[in-house]
Amino acid sequence: MCGISGYITDYSRSHPNILETLAHRGPDHAAFYLDHLYGQTIYLGHNRLSILDLSENGHQPMQSQDGLITLIYNGEVYNHEALRREFLRDRKFHSNTDTETILYLYEKFGIDCVNKLNGDFAIAILDKRHSKFYLVRDRFGVKPLYYAFTKGELIFGSEIKAILAVRDDSPINTKGVARYLVFKYSLGEETLFAGIKRLKPAHYLEYDLYTRKIRNESYWQVSSNTLYHNLSYADARQQLFDLLADATRIRLMADVPVGNFFSGGVDSSTIAYFIKDNTAITHYCARKNERAIREEGTTSDFQYAARLAGELKLNFHPIDIGDSELELSLIRQTLYYSDDLIADGSQIPSYLITREAAKTSKVLLSGMGADEVFLGYAGHLLALLSSRLDSLPLLSNAAAKWLRKVEQGNGYFKAYRRYLHKLGKYHRYPRFKYGLFAIVGDFENALSVYPTDEENVADYIASYFPDDQDVFECIHQFEFENFLVKNLHYLDRLCMANSTEGRVPFLDHRIVEFAYSLPRQYKLTNLGASKKILKDAMRPYLPSYVLDRRKAGFGMPLRSLFSTPAKVWSLLDKDFFGNLDGFSVPNIERIVENHVYGREDNSTLIYALISFQEWYKMFFDRESSSSPSAQHIEVPALVLG
Repeated sequence: MCGISGYITDYSRSHPNILETLAHRGPDHAAFYLDHLYGQTIYLGHNRLSILDLSENGHQPMQSQDGLITLIYNGEVYNHEALRREFLRDRKFHSNTDTETILYLYEKFGIDCVNKLNGDFAIAILDKRHSKFYLVRDRFGVKPLYYAFTKGELIFGSEIKAILAVRDDSPINTKGVARYLVFKYSLGEETLFAGIKRLKPAHYLEYDLYTRKIRNESYWQVSSNTLYHNLSYADARQQLFDLLADATRIRLMADVPVGNFFSGGVDSSTIAYFIKDNTAITHYCARKNERAIREEGTTSDFQYAARLAGELKLNFHPIDIGDSELELSLIRQTLYYSDDLIADGSQIPSYLITREAAKTSKVLLSGMGADEVFLGYAGHLLALLSSRLDSLPLLSNAAAKWLRKVEQGNGYFKAYRRYLHKLGKYHRYPRFKYGLFAIVGDFENALSVYPTDEENVADYIASYFPDDQDVFECIHQFEFENFLVKNLHYLDRLCMANSTEGRVPFLDHRIVEFAYSLPRQYKLTNLGASKKILKDAMRPYLPSYVLDRRKAGFGMPLRSLFSTPAKVWSLLDKDFFGNLDGFSVPNIERIVENHVYGREDNSTLIYALISFQEWYKMFFDRESSSSPSAQHIEVPALVLG
């Protein structure tokens, strides 16, 4: 919905052009609050993307009637009208915004009010009654929130570039480079900017204005809900359908046009079914070219999306992606808006779709999260197969030896060969191998590029897989705290790059708690059928060509785009890596060679290297940077204390 930013400092600072860095997140209005307490300057900035109550009554920063509480907020609370009816009947409201609902809930219940919110949010609250300041992030991290805390100063923002506008002195966090190359994203609360952290999902940060100390607290964690224990499969299937219908319905809450990311897969088709009667909604679908699909060895959902759109009479809008779209200029654009470095083949399609969608829609629904919640990834099947092989040591050792020899980029069934190779290669690894099956790309190759922190990366993954816990419970936590955060990162950033808002019905916390409470076999069967209960819940309403075919990827066709040495080296700067401490250029050359000759599939690692190269030049080598410039905006002050 918006961008939030600010600082609390005892340094002498003129308030910077911090809001200009977030203008893309909120082009409809910008303002700031300025005050002085306990010898500290407090600055709270807000960029507004108007979604609810488009009038000036919804502008932020927003204050309580006595002026003692000031709030800035990014996101949506989908149950805010119900919260008004239940808890705030005695209040006189001046807007129809959920912002005002949160403000009065906080005034009544304090920070515990966050447990009542069903939504996606990043909130900053200044409470002069109790000399406290809070930063709050939603349960799954749908909305981003970063902060930097040193003695005498707290700086925060929806994006890192807002913090850099205040404190342009953050060196690179070299300890995080190896983890980035493995995961294609920084892990936990760390970023690749030293001293700048993410506030974890389902956490709040409390800053005491008097003592100048901070503490981080968790306010929620996913757990099994006794309401769903002992449900028959038929009852669970109906319960899921009802939850999905309601989660989608409430996410249509908007006073602006709504659209849908539509691929023709199970997840987006489920959402499309629930909104099919709303003919004003446009369904945007990425379309790859046929040559790229053949070279990838994958399938495309587009033809199925077009067919289903016709049957459901959807307002269908295809958007082409292909070779011509993978250029350094476009990579740089997505990196500028992401700033917290991420390398994912879905970034550019997301950016292209939202750029087109922004012409007619200001809100976009997404099926993101369904694979994590209902065990829909190939890595989940590999974990199931590996656990079965572990019980047959003689057979498994022979099978693993054969699978390790499978060439990933040559021969038929390329989409399967890379998974079979991974299953064989990591069969004899310790229990954290189940985490490696979830990682995109090859673990050992990624570590060889920056061979300085192998043990710490392995220890990090192993910490999620203790011997005394069920493997799939471990996988749930591992993915929710890492890959889901990564995916939500690019959804938010590349929607907001084009001033649109992404919403994720499958991550309604009621659905996640429900799915977490179900037996694994309801989601991933013993025979390897994934997302079983989701598909069965939708079987009366969606055709078999949506429900019963293999999953197709959404991202750029990286394997085909990196199919020749000339293409790879036109994007990858060997001299750049040779001049940076820690990188192994010979290993990079080996990885590229093995990829282009089909022996390995290193496409995601090559893309991660290109992304790191351009990101580093943009944020640490300013002379070679060609990042987009911030917009100039007029910013009124709300209060001058």
